[in-house]
Amino acid sequence: MTFHEVPGTASGHTRHTAFARDTARLVPVADYDVVHGFGRTFAQDLLRVGGGCHEEYLRRTRGRPPGPLWLLFHPKDRAQIRLEHEVFRRRCWRRLVCISRRVAEEVHRIHGIPLAECRVIHNGTDVGKFHPRHRTPGTGPVRILFVGSGFERKGLEQAIDALALVRGDWRFRVVGKGSARRYAARAARLGIGDRVEFAGPQGDMPRQYGDADLVLFPTLYDAFGTVTLEGMATGLPVIVSRQAGSSEAVVHGTDGLIVEDPRDAAELSAAIRSLVDDPARREAIGAAARLAAERFSIDANIEQVLTVYADIAREKSRG
Repeated sequence: MTFHEVPGTASGHTRHTAFARDTARLVPVADYDVVHGFGRTFAQDLLRVGGGCHEEYLRRTRGRPPGPLWLLFHPKDRAQIRLEHEVFRRRCWRRLVCISRRVAEEVHRIHGIPLAECRVIHNGTDVGKFHPRHRTPGTGPVRILFVGSGFERKGLEQAIDALALVRGDWRFRVVGKGSARRYAARAARLGIGDRVEFAGPQGDMPRQYGDADLVLFPTLYDAFGTVTLEGMATGLPVIVSRQAGSSEAVVHGTDGLIVEDPRDAAELSAAIRSLVDDPARREAIGAAARLAAERFSIDANIEQVLTVYADIAREKSRG
């Protein structure tokens, strides 16, 4: 592998636009069999849309579309939206890959790209690293795991509100980077502060999953969300929001549970309660989840991408 640094002096909200324009000038696309772009860039054969559309991200996390006045005071978001629109206006790719159907639908709805041109290749996970062999039997409270940095977007507040409605013996462990102060205060105010643990970032994630009985992922927006697959690969039932692209890997009621609206505390708490109260159901869904996750391995992802590479290389060789 040879690395080439792209020189540039831009910073702040102009950095991404400058990078896109610099790479368009510096990358000789015709000199390579395949150029694979992973961001909002202009010079590539294959463009992977991995983060979803920025307008949709803002709408989901803010609860309403970003208006002109709001964008005026948020230049970074304004710059990213403008750059994204320019990329899709130029249609600067031979193949377009989206990491979930929800991202493909966003690209179609916001940028007018036909769905037939948006190939979906779901993210994969390391099914050897995340494996049921890491699971440890629990003899006490039901162990509920939340994984994610960026607590607000990942739905931690919604998780705490829903858990406050769940009776029974359970403990909630939060793993991820972020300030826990207001969430800890909220849990205490709702009377569950002594049942919620904020563990911070952790290095051995297979062990974190292995020490859990179920995974709770009520994200407000995720183009994909590999937490879902990591939990499933470990043999755990996962409660996932429909707002995560990874919910497309789940068959509701068979190998996981999907909540339509993570802001609906009643719906989310009912899903949690159904697994807290039924250990046999947890195990059955967890076993099915492992089988489902095996279809979304890293190897499967790579094979699909290599197929696209081969198509592009053949197309370019024909001139």
